[in-house]
Amino acid sequence: MAELETFGFENEDIRGGIYEKYKAKKNNVDRVGILFTDPKAMFAGAKVHFNQRFFLCKKGICCEKCGLPKWRVGSAIIKYGTDKQGALRTPFSYEILPWIFSETTYIRLKNINTEFPLASHDMKISCTNEEYQHLDLTPCNESIWQAKDELKKKILEEAKPVWEYVKKGIASDMSIEEIRDLLNAGSVGGGGAVDPTSKLDLDKVLDSV
Repeated sequence: MAELETFGFENEDIRGGIYEKYKAKKNNVDRVGILFTDPKAMFAGAKVHFNQRFFLCKKGICCEKCGLPKWRVGSAIIKYGTDKQGALRTPFSYEILPWIFSETTYIRLKNINTEFPLASHDMKISCTNEEYQHLDLTPCNESIWQAKDELKKKILEEAKPVWEYVKKGIASDMSIEEIRDLLNAGSVGGGGAVDPTSKLDLDKVLDSV
């Protein structure tokens, strides 16, 4: 049975989430690699809506109220320790992070992949708009995390819980009743008017998370 505790602001066990999601910062270049065991399963994704939160499309009232759904995609990535220009620091260091993004970013990654397969190339990411995560993506010559078998094995093992977090973090899986309650709660005066957030530029909203 859980016990009641008393504390001030020193409690390090209370956190908003298990993993901090990757977000690029303006005036900073990151070097990252997409982690995978199967190149045909590098990403997880689903069609979603946004109204106060991201939730899976159930092809019903959600589409009537929020419009057509859009893809939200995620992957586990390795972010190397670099300087602000993206040059590797010594000693070698890295973080493994969830990266969740919009269909627009996925299409850009797909385009890069046609010439520089991201199963064998890292990327450098620079950010032109931090709030909406407008990114410039540049392929690198090699994939550092795959350079040595022992390193690759270690990183993939560390990535397993992050990958599970990615799959669960794409969007909430809500029942039709829960979606109806959410959308009605966002209506003006309880009528049929939709919350103005449903009229947002969804590409920008999706890229910002």
